[in-house]
Amino acid sequence: MGTGNTFKTDLYSLFDYYQNTIIVHPKELFIETLREFFSHDSYYHYVRDEWGFPKTPDHTDLSLDAGLNDDQTTRLYIGESYRHDTRYYPALIVKSGGSRSVPISINRDKNVVKWQSTRFVDGYGNESIINTPSCFVRSGAWEGTIIVDVESRSPRSRDELVELVTVPFIDLRMEDAMVAGVTVMKTDIQAPSEIDDRNDKIYKQSISFTIRSEWHREIPVNSVIDVIMICVDIGNLQTTPPELAPNLRIVTNVEFVNSLFDI
Repeated sequence: MGTGNTFKTDLYSLFDYYQNTIIVHPKELFIETLREFFSHDSYYHYVRDEWGFPKTPDHTDLSLDAGLNDDQTTRLYIGESYRHDTRYYPALIVKSGGSRSVPISINRDKNVVKWQSTRFVDGYGNESIINTPSCFVRSGAWEGTIIVDVESRSPRSRDELVELVTVPFIDLRMEDAMVAGVTVMKTDIQAPSEIDDRNDKIYKQSISFTIRSEWHREIPVNSVIDVIMICVDIGNLQTTPPELAPNLRIVTNVEFVNSLFDI
């Protein structure tokens, strides 16, 4: 399950933001989860077209059971808005209900440091591991709402779809959503309603999912080690304490950058 989520902006990379999950990713995650879930159904069968959108062809001359035993058309529209100013029923319309920042600490965890291990080998084959800080980490949390509007021509199909929509997010795909950075904390089903549509009615009901997500920033740390000084004393190391030869010491400096390229 994936959303193919990409951003055209450079600002996240310029300011070292690795995650800022608020609106775009949670909404697309819900849409893709519902599309994948209903693609396995035979009655409310979801079908994609060649470009990944709901397959909604011209229904002229199509049989009434089109989409039941084939992929000629989708029998359920799932998206964040209708395409081509045309409405399809039944439909699941996914939209954001807003978010609010809920810092997980007063200082936004800015004292957290991520470390990295670097291996050094000198000309004599001596090896050592040096741990250095790689970045300062800052993070926080978001709490928001994703709303799924269920619209149908039939009250029975509306009720069935409302029940089915809750399944992947309270159990079946809940752990997958957590791995993707979105946690569903609470699910609320609103009261049903209906509106007149010419000589017919549209039956509607909304489901609100309270979600929690995070933002994450990693600020790189410049090298804290510029030069390593190595001192070698010469003498008799078998005695206790060792007898060091006076005025015999080898001192050398190892540049940190040069050592990285020599490894």
